[in-house]
Amino acid sequence: MATGRRTVLICLLSLLAGGGLAHAAAPVPTPAITPASTPVSTPSRIPPGFEDIALGQVEHLDIRWLGQSLGVFPVFVRPDDVRLETPEAVASVIGARVALAPETAMRLVEALGTAMPRNGHLACDDTGQHAGCRYLETESAGVIFDERQGQLELFFARAWLPSNTVSGPSHRENSPGSERALIHSQIVNASTTDRYRNLTVMGHGALGISPASYAGFAWSLVHTSYGSVDAAGHGDPGEVTSPASSSTGGTRARIDSLYYRHDIGTTHYVQTGRMDQRNLFSAQGGSFGFTLLPVARFDGARIGTSMAYVNEDTHARGSPLTVLLTREARVDAYRGNELLGSSYFQAGVQSFDTRYFPEGAYLVTLRVFEGDALVRTQSEPYAKVGSAAFAQGTQWFFQTGRPVGEPGAGNTQDHERFTVQTGMRTALGHGLSVSSGFVWLPARLYNETQIDWQRSLAFGRLTAAAALLTGSDGTRGDTQSVSFSNGIGLNLYRYRMRGAGCRHNGNSVDIGCYDSLSANVSVPLDRWQGNAGYTQSRQYGRRSMHPDARHEDIPWPQSDLRNGMSRTAQATLSRAFRWRKLSIGARVGAYHRRYADVGRPDTGAFLSVSASAHRPAAVGRSASTYTSAGTDMRTGSGDDRRVRADVFASHTWSWDDTSRRELTLGLSGSEIGFRRLRDAMGGEGGGTASVRGVVDGRYGDVHAMLSRSFRRAGAGGAKGSFTGGYASSLAVTRERVWFGPAMLGSEPPAAVGLVVDAGEEAGVEGEAAEDAHVGAAATLQIGGRPQTVGFGASALAPIGGYRMQPGEIFEAREGVTNYAVGLLRGAGAHDYFLTPGRMKVHRVTAARSYTYVGRALGPDGLSLAHARVLSVSASPLDDRGEFLIESPHRLTELYLLDGAQPMRCDIRVVDRRDVIYLSGQTQCEIVAQQALPKALQAQTRVRRLLGDATPRGDRQAGLEGARRYR
Repeated sequence: MATGRRTVLICLLSLLAGGGLAHAAAPVPTPAITPASTPVSTPSRIPPGFEDIALGQVEHLDIRWLGQSLGVFPVFVRPDDVRLETPEAVASVIGARVALAPETAMRLVEALGTAMPRNGHLACDDTGQHAGCRYLETESAGVIFDERQGQLELFFARAWLPSNTVSGPSHRENSPGSERALIHSQIVNASTTDRYRNLTVMGHGALGISPASYAGFAWSLVHTSYGSVDAAGHGDPGEVTSPASSSTGGTRARIDSLYYRHDIGTTHYVQTGRMDQRNLFSAQGGSFGFTLLPVARFDGARIGTSMAYVNEDTHARGSPLTVLLTREARVDAYRGNELLGSSYFQAGVQSFDTRYFPEGAYLVTLRVFEGDALVRTQSEPYAKVGSAAFAQGTQWFFQTGRPVGEPGAGNTQDHERFTVQTGMRTALGHGLSVSSGFVWLPARLYNETQIDWQRSLAFGRLTAAAALLTGSDGTRGDTQSVSFSNGIGLNLYRYRMRGAGCRHNGNSVDIGCYDSLSANVSVPLDRWQGNAGYTQSRQYGRRSMHPDARHEDIPWPQSDLRNGMSRTAQATLSRAFRWRKLSIGARVGAYHRRYADVGRPDTGAFLSVSASAHRPAAVGRSASTYTSAGTDMRTGSGDDRRVRADVFASHTWSWDDTSRRELTLGLSGSEIGFRRLRDAMGGEGGGTASVRGVVDGRYGDVHAMLSRSFRRAGAGGAKGSFTGGYASSLAVTRERVWFGPAMLGSEPPAAVGLVVDAGEEAGVEGEAAEDAHVGAAATLQIGGRPQTVGFGASALAPIGGYRMQPGEIFEAREGVTNYAVGLLRGAGAHDYFLTPGRMKVHRVTAARSYTYVGRALGPDGLSLAHARVLSVSASPLDDRGEFLIESPHRLTELYLLDGAQPMRCDIRVVDRRDVIYLSGQTQCEIVAQQALPKALQAQTRVRRLLGDATPRGDRQAGLEGARRYR
């Protein structure tokens, strides 16, 4: 309504000015009008109710700069120009986005504090575009006022912009205004069956000391137990058990790292304490990718180059981890006995999601469960490094200290002496880089040399790497990998290790005696997708003593560590298409496999067909649903060559409002033999029922799955399993303790915080005070994940240290019911770069707005036309006494000023449309000025309106007759 009145006023002023030109010999200059200046004369023919607009009034507008919102700020608006009421605050927000010189910041504040033309003709609308649209060239500061959108676009001189705003600086800096904090991220993973239990708790954190230094740490706690079997010696298929088995297991706590790091400028660092490979394999330590060199944890010191501040996106890249499956299965990935993650796969060539695996080189053990039964385990070497390994320039490191070994692993004499390790990587150009590292141990020397090459060719992107390890004690090893992508995906990875301990038991490092080869190819075939994979592994000599594989409390069978060759080959064709409202998926494949501990190979084929339907959340229904069903058929060349079938069905409910929640019910039947259709559940057949839940909330992410498998008597009986996890973060600053969701990753953490101030509602009383801290106010979105925050509440969003992360703060859209929300200060988009242990806290002011529409009548039944509003800052009533009022709190009564007479009107809501309350016609009564609420009498705006008010002669008779109502 205010916008419409302003438009009408401008038209009327133009007509009045045009009439006045005929009687004026020369234009008369008009002095500038400010709120604090002496009142000046105004055109006597301004319509009643438009005086405030003609003199100017303060409005809260969304101020934008370079396409991004700086937040909502008060602006003094007049028909011809505007002026920022808080230029220092606006300049401060701009200074947080770009680095301004001190003299430039002072000139900017001075320019923003002066009146600037509105330039409304340069604002674009949705129907037309023209040259110069939304752009203003200025020598100081200027604005374009888009009255229709309520936005003020800000421009200032190009000379004031820092030179690096276009291309960006070569190295990043901490986001301005960050503070030091203790930030910790924790993950709890649990997996249980009837006979085995594993509970793994992992945590890592950082304590900020200065913008260039922090203390980092990582720890883990693992508890395992392996229960006894029954008298018959029954156990999971594939497990070696005996009736004499008894409960084993234990608890192990370990400090993986505890160190202090100080960055020397943006390119070098020094670090001391207990360290592992994480920093060395990431951009923090130069992204060295040594996969064969025995670089273990140690207590000592390290110095070297760093790429942590380099202005580029650094995403970790890991070696492929491929799983070949013939039916639906759950795969658990372990590093030693630490559970790194669990995934559920359909039959086919599957790649395990390793995005959140810690960086480094280690052995990963994959445990494959089908129907809650462990069917096999396989171990694969894994390496993960940052993409900065392919950057230009030379990187190096030098470290020395005392090695810290695994309990019971390796030569204990090596842990009592110092070791010296060093490495260097240099880029040779054209995507080629060479790395070489040395490790000095007592009486032994090891060297690994690695060549990496990547190139974008006309027919695709090709990446290749090769490494060679040599040792003075006879140790030899090598790896090769090739990756190609261009619609067709090809990956080849070969690993070969011959430690000196493979031939004798002398004082040698237990590196391992292991060969591994994996290859897979993916190619589109018309409407189908073809996948083929091959894996081969072999164990040589005595049992491997790989430091990540030797654990006394590993309860599952270790047949994969025996001597011999294991091979698996598999080919799959798959297709997905839509039919009406269903999504249909089909998969057909063949396989051949042979394991070292199984004398007879197995060759077979499988077919899978599934159908699914998704129904999004409709209006009035918050949950979306997803239903799927299908069948898997397969045959093999083992003792039982029957064609077998599995059937499955699941139904999922998903809620995605202020947090994501998901509930899934599943049911499957397995091992149904076609030769026994009359007794479909006979033989070794059975079924599995499961329930799975996921909650991703402000205070952590939880997932859990409970399943129970049923088999006929004599086929193993019933078995159950549970898998679950919880991940969250916390931060401690000088002011408070923060709790937030998980940070998926192993980088030392930083964080972003949001505190929402209730604004004007903080001082209200009564029912309004109860509502002041209820309801959604603002949303903090970091990395695409939104968190809705209520009035007076706070939120924490953890991010990786040394990693650029975009974010945004905006008004809440979920959880808002009967009111509208506006952020008066602090909203907008931001790019965060924080060193570990640093936290950027945003403090925003949110205002709740209730909208009332109605008509006010006086005691005589006449409309209170053009009455002023005392209760809140709002436009006067129109000719019919109708009002549209926005209040920061709920209204039960409305105070008006009719001429010089205060009036009180009861607000009774008769209907509500979304966030608009309809009060209908309201009969008002006369009140004395002394009877006004004290909170109103104390307001400067109300005192000014009462002091400037003059009686209205056209209503004196009616008012005198209504005195008896007072």
